[in-house]
Amino acid sequence: MARVPAAVDPSFAFAAALALSCGAPPPKADSPAPEAASASAPAPAHGAAAESPPSAAGPGVQSDGEIVSAVKWIEGDLEAALAAAKAESKLVFVDVGAYWCPPCRELEEKVFTRADVGEVLTSKYVALHVDAEKGEGPELVARYKVQAYPTLLVLDAGGVEKGRLVDAMEPTALLAALEKIAAGGDVLAELEHKVQAAPDDLEARYELAVAYALAARRAQADAEFERVIAGDPDNARGLAARAMSDRAAFLVAKIDGDSERAVALYKELQAKFPAAKESVRAYRAIGRELHKLGRDAEAVASLEAMVATDPSNSDLKSSFGWFAFRERCGQASALKEVDAAIARAGDDAELYYLRAELQHQLGRGAEALAAIREAARLEPESAFYKRQVRRFTELSGGT
Repeated sequence: MARVPAAVDPSFAFAAALALSCGAPPPKADSPAPEAASASAPAPAHGAAAESPPSAAGPGVQSDGEIVSAVKWIEGDLEAALAAAKAESKLVFVDVGAYWCPPCRELEEKVFTRADVGEVLTSKYVALHVDAEKGEGPELVARYKVQAYPTLLVLDAGGVEKGRLVDAMEPTALLAALEKIAAGGDVLAELEHKVQAAPDDLEARYELAVAYALAARRAQADAEFERVIAGDPDNARGLAARAMSDRAAFLVAKIDGDSERAVALYKELQAKFPAAKESVRAYRAIGRELHKLGRDAEAVASLEAMVATDPSNSDLKSSFGWFAFRERCGQASALKEVDAAIARAGDDAELYYLRAELQHQLGRGAEALAAIREAARLEPESAFYKRQVRRFTELSGGT
């Protein structure tokens, strides 16, 4: 049964998280098979529920790159998790992520392996991992208006949202935020009261607008974004550009699904505040919306224009690489930029990972394998890169 999200706990990682964390792209039928973002096995048939069996190894990253989670993830779908939560008088904790998402990997390797995190999520919650791009993932993403990965949802046993956290968090911050949500704290109501008490506090009004957007309360979010823009007409406080960008992303692109209008709003932002960092980020957002519209040549041109704003900026080149990999659009152009970034920063493992994915999509198996091996050499303790070496070895038929 579909339910509308009831409340949001942004924990105020959300303003940066939704700009910088892994945005939720539409699923690709031919994308690489996602890795599980938890130690649980594939879900059984609908309605079945079981807990993942304990491992002989203790929680943590193993020498071969495999991960033993301290969390007892339920094996099953959301309905199974809700049924178990009702039977056990617990809440449901849902980790919504994707295999390619770096903050998701951070949670997997550094947070969910912690004994204190595992104890809380096991004793007070039914914990469920959802791969956003397979199985029931796309439907759940749509149901709860998930805007970015990772999103951590806390639901009651009826499936109503009590709160959410966006982006990776330190274990102590995660546990504190979960305790607040479980205790019934309503951050959205607190923000509403804060704005009522100080109507001229534009920062609070901006936070309220984002919270409304996360809760899919479109009209209220739009009204608050408009007040922020009007209150910071020259972007002197950096809020108007943020509000314009978020309105285009969350309300028009995500909720309305209107890519044409979103592109127009991003271009309006760039024309009004060309020096704002949000205007640079808008090039990638424009590319994404143009790609949705099937206008790939224009999409690639937008990413190229982004890189041209600062040709020496390796982060912009990396951003182009991530776009091309995830959207399967403009891989050859993006690879040139990633290679240029590697020439400047040859010790960045993530750049070599991007090179591997782009080479693979371009049908260059040997080059992809060489690139991922270099990423693993640069970060020998990374469980993710160890697993990717195995994956690319199998894909290339290499040894």
